[in-house]
Amino acid sequence: MKIYKFNLKIFFIATIICGILTFISFIATFGIDEGTIERNFLTLTLEKLFYVFRFPTHTFFFDKMKGDIFVWGLFINCLFYGLIIERIFSVDKSKKTEL
Repeated sequence: MKIYKFNLKIFFIATIICGILTFISFIATFGIDEGTIERNFLTLTLEKLFYVFRFPTHTFFFDKMKGDIFVWGLFINCLFYGLIIERIFSVDKSKKTEL
């Protein structure tokens, strides 16, 4: 199985999409916690998705995530998910060329 070179375009697109989804889920979680957003299926789904998007930095280093470091942790998570998605595309591409 040949592993392809790192594709920056896929990485940037995946990171931006993860960033947008993280921001939307963060707003939904904040709104539900403050009581300003109605609890329905969509907002509850977005609230639960925030727990996925805040992994791994906020899960492992929760006590340290205060102030500006909270936002930087979310940014690092978006980069992490962008890297994982890019590698998945790379492996998928290599499996398609083997067939």
